[in-house]
Amino acid sequence: MITLNSERGLVQVDDWAQIESRPGFIKDLDPSQHVLKAIIGRYVFPDKIRCGLSNCHTPHAKGYLVVTADGHETNIGKDCGSRYFGVDFDELSRRFDRDLLDTENRERLTNFSFRSEELERRIVSLRQSERGADWIYRNCQALLNINRGCPTGVVRQLCEMVKTRNATVFRSRIASNDELSVLEAQVGRRLERPHVVREAVGTLQGFEALYPENDLRELLVIGIEAKLQEFAKLQIVNLTHTELRAWTKWTSDVETNLDRAEAVLRAGRKLLNASNLDLLADAQADRADAAAFRAFCRQLPVANDG
Repeated sequence: MITLNSERGLVQVDDWAQIESRPGFIKDLDPSQHVLKAIIGRYVFPDKIRCGLSNCHTPHAKGYLVVTADGHETNIGKDCGSRYFGVDFDELSRRFDRDLLDTENRERLTNFSFRSEELERRIVSLRQSERGADWIYRNCQALLNINRGCPTGVVRQLCEMVKTRNATVFRSRIASNDELSVLEAQVGRRLERPHVVREAVGTLQGFEALYPENDLRELLVIGIEAKLQEFAKLQIVNLTHTELRAWTKWTSDVETNLDRAEAVLRAGRKLLNASNLDLLADAQADRADAAAFRAFCRQLPVANDG
């Protein structure tokens, strides 16, 4: 690929023959007889081409198109340019690469701006639809925070499960005499009475919706919606090199993060299902906690598909 910086802006040229046919282009430029004026293009090829300097001609796959003070053009690799034109070439190549990247990033941001309204509508739909992101976030926060509607025992159990990334719900109970006999035979010593054992009740579906990195407020509201509002106020033409890179990085991640938010939404709908969360009620040793959690679950859907 060949990229030229012309009066019309950046131009992509596919055929090297078009470069060699440009007025002033020569294949044997003597660097001792010419002063470098500017870099006007950059190229990357799968096959190597010869350097245009008369005392070099080293084949290379990546290089620059340059123009001299007297209007001659040729092509040179980066090493050749540094060797024969020194600091001037190094500075010009850095500036050209930077300017090229800035131009490309401005174009990306401009193209992205045409999608902003579509993305905003998509976010509103994700947040406000039936059992949407806002509903899922609110109910997940109730499961993970005390005094948000769920019994303390359930909240603590879920927080521990999230910490260990284990979706299996366990219930604690006093071991029977028969169970104690088996356990004591296994460990070879007498166990204290009463002895508490944990048994698996089941596995929560959609449990990943509770993971910190899947916080829908962070993903959608802060990470995308608020940034879109900030992006709408930008003057793209005035952005600095650093700002252009940062905003281009953000725009390149938007689609991925939206897809991720949709996946979390699907997981949240599976999780926030009365029949799914009923496992936690069954696991509570405190009857009051079990009753209170079942009351919380009554607000949730009971569809088998989550």
